Amino acid sequence: MDTEIKSLEYLLREINHKMNLVTKNYLNSKNITMSRFWVLNKLHSDEAITMKQLQSQLLLSPSTLTGLIDNLVADDLVSRWRDTKDRRLVFLKLTDKGSNLLNEILEYRTLVLKKIVSKCTKDIDLNMLNKNLETLLKMSNNIDTI
Repeated sequence: MDTEIKSLEYLLREINHKMNLVTKNYLNSKNITMSRFWVLNKLHSDEAITMKQLQSQLLLSPSTLTGLIDNLVADDLVSRWRDTKDRRLVFLKLTDKGSNLLNEILEYRTLVLKKIVSKCTKDIDLNMLNKNLETLLKMSNNIDTI
């Protein structure tokens, strides 16, 4: 079993690495860094979240995240506001421009995966692959540490 687990870890890491390389090249053409993409992606998943929530999800230092958010706000990709009752709370949300850009990037990544999968659909049952990956994702949500 250890051999299969090591193989799975390697395969997931390599697929992720290759997707990130392809995505990075596309992002360069849009003048977006991978870090900015990950911020946009996290904000896309939620209606509005606090800086503190985003920081814990992305595992970034407050200063690093503030710099990223400052640039995204300046580019009108993210809106930022303080809570009226507790000024320590800073909320973030994608703007329409940010949402449109993120959707364009995600569509590109989908096309890349579609191209990869189209080369091997005879060998792979996509429904089964999706179900297995969904199961792994659900199981991974319950793990903090070993």
